[in-house]
Amino acid sequence: MITRKGEATYTLRVAGRDYTLTSTDSPEHVRRVAVYVDRKIAETGSSGFVNRETAAVIAGLSMADELLNAQDDNTRLRRELMQARQELNELKHAR
Repeated sequence: MITRKGEATYTLRVAGRDYTLTSTDSPEHVRRVAVYVDRKIAETGSSGFVNRETAAVIAGLSMADELLNAQDDNTRLRRELMQARQELNELKHAR
């Protein structure tokens, strides 16, 4: 396996299987991501009525939903911050 400068190789256990990947992210971040994904798959599969693949897909859909909601919140908050800055500048110049 060829790694680029700043990349590290990690072996992570997710849903009972080991996966090897390379990343430039910190070991702590990579571990947090793996733990989060593992937990989401476990939560999805805890009913016992879905197989590992289905649990992974459902967990992926759930995480995508969380991501898109967070992106929408981020966009809204940035817009509100820009508006507040503009109002503050207008107040400063009105004096």
